[in-house]
Amino acid sequence: MKFLVIVRYPILVISIISLLLGGCDKSLQYSECPPPIPCCPPPCNVRVALVLGGGGARGMSHVGVLEEFEKAGIPIDVIVGCSIGSIVGALYADCPDSRRLKSVLSPLKKWDILDLGISHCRWGLVKGGAMDRFLKRNLCACYFEELQIPFYAVSTDLLAGELVAVNSGPIRPAVRASASVPFVFKPVVLYERILVDGGVVDPIPVATAKATGAKVIIAVDLSELLPKTCPNQLFGIAARSAEIKLLKQSESCTAGADVILRPALGDLGMFDDKQFEKAYEAGRKAARDAMPQIKQILCERGIPL
Repeated sequence: MKFLVIVRYPILVISIISLLLGGCDKSLQYSECPPPIPCCPPPCNVRVALVLGGGGARGMSHVGVLEEFEKAGIPIDVIVGCSIGSIVGALYADCPDSRRLKSVLSPLKKWDILDLGISHCRWGLVKGGAMDRFLKRNLCACYFEELQIPFYAVSTDLLAGELVAVNSGPIRPAVRASASVPFVFKPVVLYERILVDGGVVDPIPVATAKATGAKVIIAVDLSELLPKTCPNQLFGIAARSAEIKLLKQSESCTAGADVILRPALGDLGMFDDKQFEKAYEAGRKAARDAMPQIKQILCERGIPL
């Protein structure tokens, strides 16, 4: 029974362990009055902006969506990513080839990017070095300015409580910050700010896409539908409370999108790395089902395929 609790609610268990092991690391260095974040001017004449939301292992759905968009000739002029959506978005913006993207992500296991350690456990059990090495191996570009598709990595400023959208400078630390799930990953200090997962503020950052002036915004929402069973123990109640909050937050964040794709992922969890193919196919199906709507909107707004 204890083992099942750990497997089903890993973030909650890690959170408790982190609190118990507090005081293992030096303070994170940041500025209370940080300078402005360097940014590239918004891209001109953005026809379609694609927003990729967070969801851990469920992010393979993004790859399926991108494959169907390639087949249908849907133009993508800017990508906005949060958490796993930031990882997928950066890799695709660097090399817009869904087959290559699938070959990079399919073999990935959670322990390939979860480098546990106690030297930094006051801030998170995972330092982030393994994720950085994964990005270094698989990104050709080092800076946002070198990407083939304009890209924004969205994270949360832990001090200001604000959304931070980065589209300039080094890619890897910005993506790591966007995917630094609190309690699990140590926060990333970037531009004199302490940054964590963008999903804390905005799990599907449609507002960032709107700021680019995009004519059409397509968002991919990987949030889970609530299970039909009622929890009957401590961890279950806490987890369901978090699920409700995330679901309602996701509904609010996607309100400004023209098209919202919600792949049918069932109970596939954030750290479930054994069902990538299921997530991938769910993304493909969601994109195929929405394709008539997408093409109609593009046609109405004068965007040729």
